[in-house]
Amino acid sequence: MIFIGLFLFIALIIIALNLHNQSNLNEIKQYLQNNNCQDIVYSKGSYKALCDDYFTEIENSFTIDINKNSRSINYKDIKDLRVDKLNIVINSDFKIEFKEKEILDPFFKNLENKLNK
Repeated sequence: MIFIGLFLFIALIIIALNLHNQSNLNEIKQYLQNNNCQDIVYSKGSYKALCDDYFTEIENSFTIDINKNSRSINYKDIKDLRVDKLNIVINSDFKIEFKEKEILDPFFKNLENKLNK
């Protein structure tokens, strides 16, 4: 009986954490939609998106505060853009990490297209 109670308690915690995580994901997606961001990818624990006038990266964490968990750069401020292994490096100090080359390559191409408009 104790084991059943313990199992139910653990299952309840897991369900609550999943609901909380889904709420965070919805908040991030809503923020990106409200800012007209396209080409949204998720890699290495963060959402990366190309918005109308800027690039933004929002880290997925237990508590979401868009101001603290995100970083952005305007396209007009990008002077140097290159790929280094599985990273996109902007102006030598802004690194965007990717887990797979298959995600990095199209995102880099779309970023270049945004800069050339």
